[in-house]
Amino acid sequence: MKTVLDTIDPREALTILGCSKGKTRGGTEPETGTVWPEEMLRARAEVLARSKVDSGGLRPAWLRYNGHFYRNVGGALGEAVEHGRTLILSGGYGILRADEPISYYDRKLKLSDWPSGVLEDAVIGEARRIGATKVVTFVSASADYAKLIRRIPWGDTEIEAVLVTIDFHDGGAQIEVPRRLAQAFSAWWHRTPSGYPAGMVTEVLA
Repeated sequence: MKTVLDTIDPREALTILGCSKGKTRGGTEPETGTVWPEEMLRARAEVLARSKVDSGGLRPAWLRYNGHFYRNVGGALGEAVEHGRTLILSGGYGILRADEPISYYDRKLKLSDWPSGVLEDAVIGEARRIGATKVVTFVSASADYAKLIRRIPWGDTEIEAVLVTIDFHDGGAQIEVPRRLAQAFSAWWHRTPSGYPAGMVTEVLA
């Protein structure tokens, strides 16, 4: 399957993933200072104050989530996190670096929870901070995660953005869509396009 992903080096791009409802409890990570714009940290604090948060310890975000994407992605995600160019969209935290220690929480991403422009600016700012001119996002097409990525004004920046979703309308989509997104991410990371799943859609955003 020939796709625009074949032209993007996953180790040079900023990768964005969605979080998952399924999470692992507990944690032993120490509290660390987080370098994000003040506006986002303030908004994050307000959203978390309205959310169910378990104070039972911190865990790196990519190890906190254990939904179907995270269960099926294999070693590619750990390699990407180690590379330091991966973000996770979160209902409670907004934008997370994948290795950022977080609490267990329960909140779905609702764009109405967040002041306009705060999350968008944080994504663009992170891409510029790491010098990425390509951003690739793997999320469900119907959720607010995709809406957020689509409404970022990419055309006003020097960044090329690609949104990867799954076209799947049969039963069991809550399991099959994240499983296929995991397959798509792994195939891209390992540069094995033969591994791209059925129904994968790549959309260049402007």
